Amino acid sequence: MASELSKEELEKAEMEIKNSQDEFEDALEGEDDVEGSFPVTPEELSIMRADLASEFPDDYDYLSDSYILSVASKPYSKDLSIRRPLDYSQKKLNDVMQWRQEVDATDFEDLVKLANGPASAPEASESPELFAKAKAMVTSLNYGSTYWHGFTMDGH
Repeated sequence: MASELSKEELEKAEMEIKNSQDEFEDALEGEDDVEGSFPVTPEELSIMRADLASEFPDDYDYLSDSYILSVASKPYSKDLSIRRPLDYSQKKLNDVMQWRQEVDATDFEDLVKLANGPASAPEASESPELFAKAKAMVTSLNYGSTYWHGFTMDGH
């Protein structure tokens, strides 16, 4: 049984919402002074892509140009008025690729294809253990959830 809010309760709720939005905007003060991203030249992108290709020849094309540019174009954490040094961005990209190798994430796409295929497929019947692993991984991914806590930069 829902009850209607009185005019005073409604005004109070609206004021609380406005105050919480004001608090959020206060948290963003000073962030307009720093640009969110800096330009990255095509040559710099080529250098980073070539380094990935030499370090990770089988998996270097996993990272898109957009992702690489996103990483490289961020402000430097030690001086937000300049872009990250190229070496720093390259290290971050190499760390991601190294992690992919360590956890065998490079095989995930193949495992998903295997699991979503028929059990009678030659790949599945040749390696039933791998097929079972693929099915278990896909099942866990299908039942996963993601939750966010807090607000976006826009206050949503």
